[in-house]
Amino acid sequence: MNQPNGFTSIEVLIAFFIFLVIASILPQFFRIITFEPKLLHRMETSTFFQQLTFDVHQAATILVDKNILYLQKSNDETVTYAYHQQRIRRQVNNKGQEIVMQNVVDVNFVQWSNGIDITVTDIFNNTHNRRVTHLLPLERMYVEQ
Repeated sequence: MNQPNGFTSIEVLIAFFIFLVIASILPQFFRIITFEPKLLHRMETSTFFQQLTFDVHQAATILVDKNILYLQKSNDETVTYAYHQQRIRRQVNNKGQEIVMQNVVDVNFVQWSNGIDITVTDIFNNTHNRRVTHLLPLERMYVEQ
């Protein structure tokens, strides 16, 4: 019987293929292990301000009382934003509890004549400020002129 002392080319190709598969998965694995929570928090902050801006633009009236933002919509829904246990939560008609932002140390809503100012301080000691202007419907603009 003839005993080979080396590897055949098929064995080398299979081993090389396995090596390439492992080498292509390894960087993704390290990215998951070294995930940066600040990146996720920046995306969450951006989404929070987009949702809040959308709700303010749809609101018929805006009220801030005891640092709780009340947005009364034209369809008789009341949307509230409030700080609760290091989170900002959104409720519709005081039902449900949608967490719109986590890892919050402080939030401050300030009402002014045509909108609100929002200041959010997170656990990373970053302060995010945003001024959201209330949009007037075209019907009200023509009536006021």
